[in-house]
Amino acid sequence: MAHIVFHILSPPCLDHAEASVVAGDSLDTDREVLLRLKAFLQQHNPVNQGQYSQWNQHSNNPCEWHGVTCNNGTRVSVVELSDNKITGEIFPNFSALTALSHLDLSKNTLSGALPEDLSKCHSLKYLNLSHNIIDSELNLNGLNQLEVLDLAVNRFNGDLQMSFPGICNNLVVANISENNLTGRIDHSFDDCLKLQYLDLSANYFSGEIWNGFTKLREFSVAENYLGGTILPSIFTNNCSLVVLDLSENGISGGVPAEISKCQRLVILNLWGNNFTGSIPSEIGRISSLQALFLGNNSFHRVIPEALLDLNNLTFLDLSRNNFGGDIQDIFGRFRQVRLSHNNFTGPLPVEIAQMPKLKFLILAYNQFNGTIPPEYGNILSLQALDLSFNTLTGAIPSTLGNLALCCG
Repeated sequence: MAHIVFHILSPPCLDHAEASVVAGDSLDTDREVLLRLKAFLQQHNPVNQGQYSQWNQHSNNPCEWHGVTCNNGTRVSVVELSDNKITGEIFPNFSALTALSHLDLSKNTLSGALPEDLSKCHSLKYLNLSHNIIDSELNLNGLNQLEVLDLAVNRFNGDLQMSFPGICNNLVVANISENNLTGRIDHSFDDCLKLQYLDLSANYFSGEIWNGFTKLREFSVAENYLGGTILPSIFTNNCSLVVLDLSENGISGGVPAEISKCQRLVILNLWGNNFTGSIPSEIGRISSLQALFLGNNSFHRVIPEALLDLNNLTFLDLSRNNFGGDIQDIFGRFRQVRLSHNNFTGPLPVEIAQMPKLKFLILAYNQFNGTIPPEYGNILSLQALDLSFNTLTGAIPSTLGNLALCCG
C-alpha cells in the first residue's frame, strides 16, 4: 500500500525561513531532496566539488543526473557519490528519499558521527561508507533490509552490540575492517543466517573467535587480539569456507585435523599466531587449496608428506617457525615455499634444483653457509629467489643468468 511520509528538510545551508515540508513518495519530492543535498554539499565543499554540482543544469529529471538511478523512472533508488571530493559531515536527510535502496559515499573525507537520520532509511539494501574518516560509534539499528554493508577504512569505535545482531536479517556481505572497534565477536553474528562474507580485520577485537565462521564463504579477522583455541567441533561436513584468514592474532593450541572438512578452501592463512604441535597431515586432503600460510607460529619441524598432495598449491609460507637444523628435503618438492626466519643451518640443499616447477624460493634470514649451488640455475620456472641475510660465501654462479628473476 502506498504511504505518505512527511519530512522537515532544514539542512545547515538553509536558514529556518527557507525550511519547507516535503512529502515523500514522488519523483518531484525526490528531486527536491537531491537539490537540498547538492546545496548542503556545495556549502561544505566550496572549492573542490564533485559531479553533483552539475545536477539540474542540463535536465530537470533527477533520473538523468550523474550518480543517480531511478526505479523505472519513477523514484530515486540509487545515490552514488563515491570519490566526489566530499568533506565534512554526512547529509542529515537521506531518509527523505523514501525509495533509496543503494547509497555509496565511499572514497571521500566524510567525518564526524553517523546522523540519526541514516537509521530511518528503511529501504536501504546497500550502504558503502568505506574509505572516509568517520569516527563515531557504530549504530545502524533500523537498517533491517541491508544486504551489503561496507564501512572499511574509517575510525568507527566502540563494540558491535549496538548494530549486531540487530541488522542481520538480510545481510550477505559485511566489511568493517580497518577501524577502531573493540569488544568481543563470539556471539555478534549468530543470527546472521544469510551472511556469506565477513571481514573484521585490523580492529581491536578481543576474546575468543566466533565459532560460526565455518558457515561463511569468506571470513577474515586478521590483525586483532583474539585468543583461545579453535575447537575441532566447529568444523562440520557442510563447511562452506573458501577463504579463512585468522592471521596476526593470539590464537593458541593445535590446528584441528577436522579443518580438512572444509573441502572448498582456496586460501588458509594462520600466520602470526601461537599455534603449536604438528601441522595436520589432513590438510593435504583439501585439494582446492592454493595458498597456505603457516608462518610465525611454533609448529613442529616435521612437515607432513601429505602436503605434497596439494596439486593446486602455489604458495606455502612456513617462515618464522624456528625449525632449526638442516633444511628438510621435502621443501624441494613444493612449487613455492617461503622458509625465512627459521634458523636453518648448513649448506643450501642441492636437491631443490630437482624441482622443475618451483616458482618462488624464499630462504632469507637463516644461517645457511657455503656457496650458492650452481644447479639453482636449472630451475627455469623460478620467478623469485631470496637468499639474503645468511652467511653465504663465494661468487654468484653464472648459471643464475639463465633465470628470469630478481635475486635478493
